[in-house]
Amino acid sequence: MQPVFLFPLAAAFLFSVGALFDKFILENKMPNAIAFFFLQSFTAVVLFPVLSILIFGLRFPSPFSLLLTLFAAITSSIGFLIYFLLLKNYNLSSVGPLVQTRLLFAIPLAFFFLNEFYGLVALLLMLLIFAGAVLATYSQGFSVRTLLLNNRLLLLAMVMALVWALADLPAKIVVNEITAPSFMAWRYILSIPVIGLFALLVFKGDARKAFSKNLLMTLPFSLTATFIGFTGIMLILMAYAFSYTIPSAVVLSQAIFVFAIAFIISRLKSSLISERQPMKVYIVRLVGVLLIISSIYFLMNSNMVL
Repeated sequence: MQPVFLFPLAAAFLFSVGALFDKFILENKMPNAIAFFFLQSFTAVVLFPVLSILIFGLRFPSPFSLLLTLFAAITSSIGFLIYFLLLKNYNLSSVGPLVQTRLLFAIPLAFFFLNEFYGLVALLLMLLIFAGAVLATYSQGFSVRTLLLNNRLLLLAMVMALVWALADLPAKIVVNEITAPSFMAWRYILSIPVIGLFALLVFKGDARKAFSKNLLMTLPFSLTATFIGFTGIMLILMAYAFSYTIPSAVVLSQAIFVFAIAFIISRLKSSLISERQPMKVYIVRLVGVLLIISSIYFLMNSNMVL
């Protein structure tokens, strides 16, 4: 298999394993999502810039690009905080695939801020992505009204997708000035004061107690999860040397991988993570996952979104 396909496919699998690690840690090692957010943030701001600089070096952006990167650091941190809260309270088979829905907001943001319009077909595919997101949140006993009007998971997932789309927006501008690895390194470096501010706001009470109590037994798992994520990103960056669109499409298989991992665990009745739903629920969620990734694939394959 050619690297342009193999690298992003391997990255998608690693991202799925990383999501499983996150869910496992939240259920078995550090059950406070806010505490785990800070632990993962600390390990990421140390490992990501150091490894990236050692491998790729570091280019210095202009003051305006640095400001855009700071904005990306703020919004991505908000997205990760919401992600860990969702992962703590909901099934991996729902939350994992919803990560892909950021393109739902990337398209209108590109229109308003970058003057990019992808046509009416793109709007139709956006509706299908949203429909897939709705189905991916389905649980036993949900009615249509519950899915659409009283769906806390869907609401928070859309907020997560929006802030992550906002975090991606500066990248399209900044990487024209510096390399993608340098952008990633600077984003994590600038996350340090952002995390410090977050700590003043939410790192209190139960979160601080859980962090201190579970730090030593959680840290090895946290470092492993962070290294898995870094390796996946490096594989994607290596694949971008051959093509941008193909790896971006292939990495969508992450949604299938994470869904499959969660489903297999549910059938094995493993105590690794809590994932107990009737078969009907998984069938509906799978339809949602397929709608999400197929719609995004067609958007990319038709060169409507690059």
